[in-house]
Amino acid sequence: MSRPEKFLMKSTYTICYVSKVAPNLSEKDIEALFQYTAAYNNKSNISGILLHSLDNFFQVLEGSEKSLTKLYEKIKEDTRHGEIYEVYNRKISQPVFDNYKSTFDIVKTAEDLKMLLIYLNQDVSNSTNRKLRRLLAPFDLLGEF
Repeated sequence: MSRPEKFLMKSTYTICYVSKVAPNLSEKDIEALFQYTAAYNNKSNISGILLHSLDNFFQVLEGSEKSLTKLYEKIKEDTRHGEIYEVYNRKISQPVFDNYKSTFDIVKTAEDLKMLLIYLNQDVSNSTNRKLRRLLAPFDLLGEF
């Protein structure tokens, strides 16, 4: 299933970050966050992934610069996490998640992570793909899913 053409035209910006989960956040809270994030990002034509492991969130967002900048400001103020480390925040010529899935993806299981890594290995010429593979490798090696 492919995305509508209007979505492809908006995928010109990306933000990637890692953050520390708030100590008081329960598994139920995290599941609710996953559901909200997927619904909001899909409605807003934002692609990417969100992963929770080792008491961290790892998120990649792709979409229009305006919508991502506005969303990222809200994310930085969210008390459900802290110690945000911004990996990158920039324009892109080719979105990484353009052909991954038709929706924003929540990476919850080892199988989800395996499928994501297989997808990222398909385009070795894309430098962002290579960077994401390196960033995700510890999650795969530690088997924390």
